[in-house]
Amino acid sequence: MFVQTERTNIRPFVHSDLDCLCSLCASAEAMQFIPPNFGPETEKQVQERLSNYISHHNEHGISFGYVSDKKGHFLGRAGFYFVPEVNQYELGYSLLPEYWGKGYATEIANGLLEYAFNMLNLDSICARTIPGNDGSDNVLHKTGFISMGERMFTVKGKQVFWNYYECYNETNLDFADQQSNARYADDWDLSL
Repeated sequence: MFVQTERTNIRPFVHSDLDCLCSLCASAEAMQFIPPNFGPETEKQVQERLSNYISHHNEHGISFGYVSDKKGHFLGRAGFYFVPEVNQYELGYSLLPEYWGKGYATEIANGLLEYAFNMLNLDSICARTIPGNDGSDNVLHKTGFISMGERMFTVKGKQVFWNYYECYNETNLDFADQQSNARYADDWDLSL
C-alpha cells in the first residue's frame, strides 16, 4: 500500500521504522486515545505493535503505515486495519502532536478514503474514536463518515467503548443499485 496526498506519503512499515514509531508511541498526548494502553508505550509494546502492522500488511495487503511529509520527516502512522466484529477495514491515523491542527489528519483521511474506494473498490470503511477524542470526531465528520453510535469492541481482552463511524463508496453503491434494478427488470415479467 502506497498512498500519496498533497503533503504526505504513506508506505508500509518495515522493522527499521521502530525508532520513529517509538517517538509517536512514547508521546502521552498522541497515545491518550489509542488502545490498548491509552498512554505511552514501552519499546517492547511498540515492537509488538510494529510486528502486528507488518503481519497485517503481509496478510491483507494493507495496514497502518509510516506517514512522512514530502521531505521524508516522520509525521505518524495511518492506514487500515481489519475489524472482525464488523467485517470491515477501519481507517485510522495518529500523528505526532506538533502536526496537529494543520489539516494533516483530514488530508490523510481523504487520501485513504480515495485509496479504499478507488484502488481497493471497497463498498464501505469504518472508523472508531474513543469518546472525548473531539479532534478525530471532527475529522471523520469532515471527511464524510456517518456516526453509527457508540459500540463496544474487545481489544486484547479488554472491553472498550468506541464512537463508531462508517463511510460508504457511493459510486459502488450506485452501480450495485443500477445492476440490481436492471436484473429485476430483465428477470420479471411485469405485464401480469
